[in-house]
Amino acid sequence: MQSLEFAVLGHPIGHTMSPFIHQSLLQAAGIPGTYRAIDLPPEALPKAKAQLLQLSGFNVTVPYKTAILPLLDAVEGDAEAFQSVNTVKVENGRLIGYTTDGIGFRKALSAAGIQLQGNVLLLGSGGVARVFANEVLRSPDVASLTVFMRVHEGESPTAYRKRTDAFLKSLQNPNRARLEAVNDVVLSATSSHYTLLLNATSAGMYPDLAGCPVEPGVIARCDAVFDAVYNPGLTMLLKQARRRRIHAIGGMDMLVWQAAASEEIWLSSAVPQTAVRHTIQTAAAQMQRQFGNIILCGFMGCGKSTTGRLLAEALGREFVDLDRYIEAQQGCSVKELFAQKGEAYFRRLERRACRVLSRKPNLVLAAGGGTLLDRVNADLLHETGTVVLLDTPYEVLARRLQNDHARPLLDRPDRDAAMLELYNARMPIYKKHADFAVPAPDSRTASETLRAYFA
Repeated sequence: MQSLEFAVLGHPIGHTMSPFIHQSLLQAAGIPGTYRAIDLPPEALPKAKAQLLQLSGFNVTVPYKTAILPLLDAVEGDAEAFQSVNTVKVENGRLIGYTTDGIGFRKALSAAGIQLQGNVLLLGSGGVARVFANEVLRSPDVASLTVFMRVHEGESPTAYRKRTDAFLKSLQNPNRARLEAVNDVVLSATSSHYTLLLNATSAGMYPDLAGCPVEPGVIARCDAVFDAVYNPGLTMLLKQARRRRIHAIGGMDMLVWQAAASEEIWLSSAVPQTAVRHTIQTAAAQMQRQFGNIILCGFMGCGKSTTGRLLAEALGREFVDLDRYIEAQQGCSVKELFAQKGEAYFRRLERRACRVLSRKPNLVLAAGGGTLLDRVNADLLHETGTVVLLDTPYEVLARRLQNDHARPLLDRPDRDAAMLELYNARMPIYKKHADFAVPAPDSRTASETLRAYFA
């Protein structure tokens, strides 16, 4: 079989997971083909049809799901009804548009055991929100749909009302569920309970890791939460929901299911469900490696700071040394903090720093020697990052630290015995929390190994 060529079209598109997902699905199905990202600026789109006809098929992402329509020869199914396309089949010199977002959405909910029923709260009013809304309203078990639409800056009440009315009237409501739109003030003031909260906004998406579309009080009034954002895997919305023991899932399942549906359109054959489930798992790991923070842990003297700087420079990331970060915040050294306010005070500062830094994107972070002894710190850093243990032989550590007197925990008369005791106590904890370990006899070797893994 001739090798097929597929792509995803968007702008900007540097953080897409689509090439990895589709290559995985194609390989699992035994289909020879390639899949790449095409970053096309808006001014080039009207003249892109000849280029796109050279492909076997392609996906469309923001901002082109509607803008692609003039280039298409036909639009099928929901894509025609919603005027939104995410999949294009190239057939006999024609471009035919489809949308698989609804299929991916339904299958992701079903796989998680979440039913479309009761009173649903939808956040957003863009293309994804329209797909979600129509899928919700198709369910005969849904009693009401409340759409949360923010008031734009400078928007008058009349203009807001016209905009919300236009969105609600554009929806298909075959079962006549109750429909309403609410703004920030109304949503915060109401005590309404929701069976399901759907986030169709970009709040919390990489690199805005600290963003959350609604306040915690709203989340607390929901039985289940679905966040269309897939990068990061654990958004602030999901974190807030799970903290309250609310059933909550992210957008990776939907992304893979809709990708499988796209391939079924292109190839006119079914993608095995085993391949979809496997790809969901591997895509989550790949995303963490590709976009998540890199946290270096290990015993004092293992070279976390030097290795981290070399790795950050090689990958074009920001480097942060956790101890130096705390020192800059406090205006004094870690040794002075230990001496003046004690270790317990320093550990509280360390936990606060982990909470802040875990929500920042694209970091190489050198953790302090005791950071991962705190399970809360370990969990925070794992949420958006990969933890790597720099495994340096003890003899090398002892030689490096023999004239280092800036370590408060080694500032004892029995220094050698204290160091060995601390090493034996901490190494099992590092190994427990690390995703993997790399030999680190020297920093340059360790950084080159990690560069090859994370590049």
